[in-house]
Amino acid sequence: MGIFKKVGGRIIDVRVDKWMSWDYLGETADRFKILFLDIVIPKKANTVETFEEAMRRLELTESDLIERQKEFTRLCYFFIFLAMTVVIYALYTAFMGSMVASLISFCLALYALTQAFRFHFWLFQIKNKKLGCSIKEWMNSEVVHTASSDLTVKNKDSVSKQEAQKKAK
Repeated sequence: MGIFKKVGGRIIDVRVDKWMSWDYLGETADRFKILFLDIVIPKKANTVETFEEAMRRLELTESDLIERQKEFTRLCYFFIFLAMTVVIYALYTAFMGSMVASLISFCLALYALTQAFRFHFWLFQIKNKKLGCSIKEWMNSEVVHTASSDLTVKNKDSVSKQEAQKKAK
């Protein structure tokens, strides 16, 4: 009888944790959790500097900022156009029955839209001359056409205050 226990124990391993490599799965889950939290939770800036300090540090002039605004505006429009084109292509491939190509195209369109957001957000920070703007500030702002040819970005609260002042006059 002792012979069958030895042979049976060698042939059939009943330790499920060893089958699944439970330790490795736990380590992988922990790494995934750490990576996910690093992506989702924004990091705090180590140094706090104003827009003017950053301009001095990077040796930028007002003309450089105007050039950057033009550049970021062009890039924002380019990526929006690219995203719309890729979405049209994705819809075409979806109607033609190629779901894999359609899914890949939608992912590329999403990437193009993230790039458009990035450049628009940088443009927003330059126009406000403020570093460290939050997404909430970006969402609550609106573009106001002024008498000059350029566009200025103002917070909705400041716009409503200005309108109230105009009505009071």
